[in-house]
Amino acid sequence: MSGIDWGDAPTWIAGAFAAIAAFYARSTLKSQQNQIGEQRDFIAEQSANLQLERQALSADLEDRRSSQARQVRLKHIAHGAELNMDSGQMEGASQWFLTVVNGSDAPLHDLSVFFKDLPAAWVQSPGREGAQPLRILARAMEAEFQSPVFEPTDLSGARGVVTFKDDQGVSWRLRADEQLEEVTDPEPGA
Repeated sequence: MSGIDWGDAPTWIAGAFAAIAAFYARSTLKSQQNQIGEQRDFIAEQSANLQLERQALSADLEDRRSSQARQVRLKHIAHGAELNMDSGQMEGASQWFLTVVNGSDAPLHDLSVFFKDLPAAWVQSPGREGAQPLRILARAMEAEFQSPVFEPTDLSGARGVVTFKDDQGVSWRLRADEQLEEVTDPEPGA
């Protein structure tokens, strides 16, 4: 008999089982690859969520960190002006009176005021008059500072800059425009 030798039945049966096993192995491998892909997507989504939560917590921590410092206010009053009879305006102010208001519920420490890099000439707070810096300003209290005398033309550029430490020991600088910044090494009037 001529023709193709197709083998015997046991070989065919073994081949069929091998093909079925290969099909199931491939199906299992494909299923595991899909699961791994889904897990990667899930982990990436969780990582993004954790990053957003971390940013929110950092922002909340920063907000709490600066909460006391943001409650400090400044009031500037120009002093020494004279009434110009022709214009009816006050002119020639030569110094500032600056009131620092601690609107927080904790004291401020090492409070200093500088006017154009010059220390305040005078300070008054409840129960105290004299030189600066003011070591402590109690909660809900005020302290008044007087600048040195300036030429009237220099007064607008000589508004007060306040440095202080909050109750947590963090140093802050508050400028006349109420710009608040944390400082690592407070320099007078900088």
